[in-house]
Amino acid sequence: MKKRKRSESKTVSAKSRWKRTSQALTLLSFLVLGGCWDRIEVNDLAIILATGVDTRGDQVELTAQIFIPRKAGSGMGGSASSEASQSGLTMIRTAVGSNVAEAMNRLQRKVSRNVFWGHCEVIVISEQASKQGLRQYLDFFLRYTQIREHAYVFSTDKKARDILALLPPLERSSAESLREMGNMKLGTRVTVLNLAQRIEGPSRSAVLSRMLILSPTSGQNKFISDPYVRGLSLIKEDRYVKTVTEPMSVGVLLLLNQLNNIIMPIDLEGNKGAISIRLISLRTTLTPKIANNKWSMKIKVDAKGEVVLNTTSKSIADPQMNTMVEKQWKNKLTELANDALMLSQKQLKTDFYGFAIEFRRHYPRKWKSQQENWESILENMKVEVKVDTLITSTGKSTDPQGVPGQSVHY
Repeated sequence: MKKRKRSESKTVSAKSRWKRTSQALTLLSFLVLGGCWDRIEVNDLAIILATGVDTRGDQVELTAQIFIPRKAGSGMGGSASSEASQSGLTMIRTAVGSNVAEAMNRLQRKVSRNVFWGHCEVIVISEQASKQGLRQYLDFFLRYTQIREHAYVFSTDKKARDILALLPPLERSSAESLREMGNMKLGTRVTVLNLAQRIEGPSRSAVLSRMLILSPTSGQNKFISDPYVRGLSLIKEDRYVKTVTEPMSVGVLLLLNQLNNIIMPIDLEGNKGAISIRLISLRTTLTPKIANNKWSMKIKVDAKGEVVLNTTSKSIADPQMNTMVEKQWKNKLTELANDALMLSQKQLKTDFYGFAIEFRRHYPRKWKSQQENWESILENMKVEVKVDTLITSTGKSTDPQGVPGQSVHY
C-alpha cells in the first residue's frame, strides 16, 4: 500500500515539475517572440509617391516626391482643401550619384526620416536618361525590395524632376495625376515589369507615354500646373530612339492594341462638313505564318464606335450614309496602321508591336533557329492589315442639327 502511495506521489510530482517547466518555457518564449522590438513608426517614415530619373553629365540624378502628412492633415475638408493642394502636399528631394543605387543612398542623407519606397506608384524617366540606357534603372527598380514592380513608367522630354515638382490644382500631387492617367489608359500603360519584359524579350523594344507640362494660368506660379500626355517615346534595345506624335502615335497605339479615349474626325468625299467618331472598343490580333521559309503576319483590327458630331447635311441613320462613314473610317484606320508599320519595319527596323513574341509562341523551333536574323526578317516580312469597323450608335440624335427644314429626333 505504501509503495503504491509513493509511486502515485512521484507521478504527481513529475507532472507538477513538467507543468512548471512548460509554463516557464512559455513565459520565456513571450520574451523572445516580441514583435515590436525592431519596429519603425509611420511618423519616422518619409513616404515616396513618385520617382524621377535624370542625368547630370555622366551621373544619375534621382528625384523623389515625398508626401507631407502635416500639410495633408491641415488641408482636409471644406474650401481649405483647394488651398492645401496649391500650397503643396508634397516636396521633392534630389541626389546625384555614379549610378542609381548610389544616388538613392545619397538621397537618404538629405531626408530626416527613413525613406520608404513601398508607395511609389509612378516612375518618370527623361529621354536624356533613356538615351544612356534603361538597364541599370530597371535592374535597380526590380531588385530593390521596397519598389513596386507594378509602378507605372512614363517618359518626358523635360526634366523628370520638373514633372514631379508640379502642384496640380485638381489632384493632391503630380504622382496622383500620373497614376490616374495610367489607369485611364491615356497613351500606353506600362509598368516597370512590363518594360523589363519587353526590352529583354524577343522584340527588344518598348513604347512609353510621353509627358509634357501644361502652361500655367497667367499670373500663377509656374509649378501650379498639370502633366499631360502628348505622343510616345520609342525604345529600341534599352535606349530611346524617337518621339512620335499624332497622327503617327495613333497608328502605333492601334497596332499595340492600346488605342483608347480618342475621338476621330472623318472627312467624307463629296460632302461638306465632317463626322467625328468616338472609339468604343478596339481589338487588334496578330496571326503569324511561316510557309516555304517565308515569314508573314496578318493583322486583324475590329473597331466599334459611335457618332458624336455630324456637320454634314445627311442623316447618319440613312443606311447608305452609315456605310459610307464606316468605309471612310476603315480607310483612315488602315492608313494609320500602314504608316506605323512603315516606321517599324523600314525606318527604325524595330519590332514595337510584338511580332517576335507571336512567332516564338507559334513556331518555337523555327524562331530559335532564326532569332539572330530577326531584324532582317522583320524588314522584309509581308504584313497584311485588315480593318473592320462598325458604328453602333448615332448618339442622342439621328439627323444633323441646325440644318434648315430638318426635323429633330431624340
